[in-house]
Amino acid sequence: MILSDRFFYLDEDYCTLEKPLGSPIFRHVFELDHLPASFEITVCGLGVYELYLNGERVSKGYLSPYRNNPNHFLYYDLYELAPKLRPGKNVIAIELGNGILSSESPVWGGDSCSWRGAPRFALTAEAEGKVLFDGSAFLATRGEVIFNDWHCSEHIDLRLRQKGWKEVEFDDSRWVKVKPAPLLPGERKLCEARPVRSYRELRPLTYWKGDRGFIYDFGLSGAGTYRLKVKGKPSQRLDLYFNDCVIEGKHISNKNLYCWALTDKMAAEAQHDVLILTGEVDEVEPRFTFKGFRYLEIVGLSEEQAASLELTFIMFSSAGVAGDISTDNETINSLQACVLQSDRSNFVHYPLDCPQREKNGWTGDAALSAEQFLLNLDCIPNLLVWLENVAKAQKDNGQIPGIVPTDKWGYEWGNGPGWDLVLFELPYRIYLYTGDTQAIEICLEAMKKYLAYMVTHRDDRGMYAYGLEDWLPINTHTPLEVTDTLLCYQIAQTAGYCFKAVGEQKEAIRAFELAKEIRSDFRRVVLRPDNDDGPWGEYNTVTTHAMAIALGMYDEDELPLGIYRFRNRLHQVGDRLDFGAIGNRYFFRAAADCFGIDYALKTMVGDEYPSYKRSLDNGATTLWEGLMYFDDDMAHVPEHMVNGSWSFNHHFLGDISSVFYRYLAGIRVEGSLEVVFSPDFAASVHSVSAYHEFPVGRLEVKIKHDGNEATATVLFPSGLKGQVKAPKGYGADKEALAPGMNIIRFWKHDHE
Repeated sequence: MILSDRFFYLDEDYCTLEKPLGSPIFRHVFELDHLPASFEITVCGLGVYELYLNGERVSKGYLSPYRNNPNHFLYYDLYELAPKLRPGKNVIAIELGNGILSSESPVWGGDSCSWRGAPRFALTAEAEGKVLFDGSAFLATRGEVIFNDWHCSEHIDLRLRQKGWKEVEFDDSRWVKVKPAPLLPGERKLCEARPVRSYRELRPLTYWKGDRGFIYDFGLSGAGTYRLKVKGKPSQRLDLYFNDCVIEGKHISNKNLYCWALTDKMAAEAQHDVLILTGEVDEVEPRFTFKGFRYLEIVGLSEEQAASLELTFIMFSSAGVAGDISTDNETINSLQACVLQSDRSNFVHYPLDCPQREKNGWTGDAALSAEQFLLNLDCIPNLLVWLENVAKAQKDNGQIPGIVPTDKWGYEWGNGPGWDLVLFELPYRIYLYTGDTQAIEICLEAMKKYLAYMVTHRDDRGMYAYGLEDWLPINTHTPLEVTDTLLCYQIAQTAGYCFKAVGEQKEAIRAFELAKEIRSDFRRVVLRPDNDDGPWGEYNTVTTHAMAIALGMYDEDELPLGIYRFRNRLHQVGDRLDFGAIGNRYFFRAAADCFGIDYALKTMVGDEYPSYKRSLDNGATTLWEGLMYFDDDMAHVPEHMVNGSWSFNHHFLGDISSVFYRYLAGIRVEGSLEVVFSPDFAASVHSVSAYHEFPVGRLEVKIKHDGNEATATVLFPSGLKGQVKAPKGYGADKEALAPGMNIIRFWKHDHE
């Protein structure tokens, strides 16, 4: 296996909005005197490649290879294609898109990346261990994709399609030899991340005529591409617009998809494809971008075309499903479905923030979703590769950016403790759920550097304030020094656990000592447990109280005081949700522990705003960026809703799923491959079924209860340690879980 450092391209030109150019396409015909037992190809296509053998698409997935900063790593895919070879002549064909290599988007620094250049590829073909050819053997020309940008759009002129160019018999006499392309400095590696693959195909449930085109509703928001088959007129232009909502039933707007109020040169291109038809029956499936959407508006169709076209939404993701939970409460089931759909929509190579607007690997979003990702998704190989890139993106001073991958953007804004926490939280959670320290080892040196960087931000009171706040608070803003100091405590404490897990005892002691110091300073400045006035003033927020209790800022004998303060603040805000994305991660756990799962669920799914249930009333099929609401459905969103840059497919409020697993199904992963089975019995939930696929086997839980007695059956895999802990006010007839089927009975104490 060879990871070639010889890259080739058609030429040094790359397409821009002002200078559209057909995507470069390449082919090489080779002849075999016998069919080899093995035929391996390694390929790195920058930015995005499609690979074909004898006319058949053989690419492992969509949008290959793994997307990353090519100055850090160059990822190669390995193919074994011997079964697809033919006696005699064969042809390898490649098509390249811009991917991360060349973006027109000025936000996030896309159009000024240091590596920007023409698409290129490196390839080596080996038969039975002998090199047959590399990229230098290929011929090249341009194809029908005249513009493509990862974040925004794809323009395809089907009149430029060269029919049969992927087949052996095609006449390529007018094509030209490839040219050597500059080698980017990234370390060459075989990619171990899972590819982006289709997991569901949907046809429109309905369609209608809007004020400028025809609008198709697929019934479910997701991420992916589409397949369109239509009989057109010569040179007929179709404009396709994608979004999770429709403005008042009339048209799709992209005003919520572009964060900078549609002021830059790519504004009109956000989720807007252009197709130029041939006049024959055309079929197209864009490959170089992806969209997040439920609704597709097509402008330029006739009534007859709108009714007769064939249209498919191809949903894809790099993540499979590793767990799920269902109950007899349909609201909870709908929210869990929204979480899972948001998770898969936002896992394209690595965890994104949203699949329709930014499509960035925001570190804070992954930190907030770390545990629910591991409960719901089969995604660990991709998380390991992403963490490798997070660690590589760290500056010498210990700073990490708010998005990964990136070139220069995200170091001066968009990061801080709530986002940088991912460097610690995600490896530690992977260790807990797998027993494997690989993630910690990948990030170990970066963790040490970050702790040294973190303490440089400590002020003379021992407080920290150098990142983003409790993002998108519903009403009350929590002071940055509160959330950052508490998160720095969590970073230090989690670092100690990580260091201990890999035998770095001295580093663990230092990290735990740092956490102890931060806790002491926070208690003195904010918590004031020895006084009647803390947290006071601007510190007195729901986020402050929830985080302080969840992170153990109160000593055991002080906890009743902390709960009393928490309860008072909740009464002041009408027992309604009042926090941002960071507070969301801690509130429901703290509320369930302090006041019971019924209170936590009541605030989560109540009928009054703010509530997760309100978005379900609007027809949400994924989680939203915030707990906003309106008075109609997703096909009739008022104009003002999309002027606020809201995303209707975001996973970072998805820790509610972890709450469902932890409290309703009783699955609590408290140590490395150690499960405490401790369900709470909610008045609104009488039946629960859940599972999770651990590396050592499948854990299944089924619970039925009537408020007084409960019976649980737990299929417990060998390789896990398990204990049973009855909830407050209940007894249980078992204390431990054994491999195989366990039946546990719980009963309510008479005096409770």
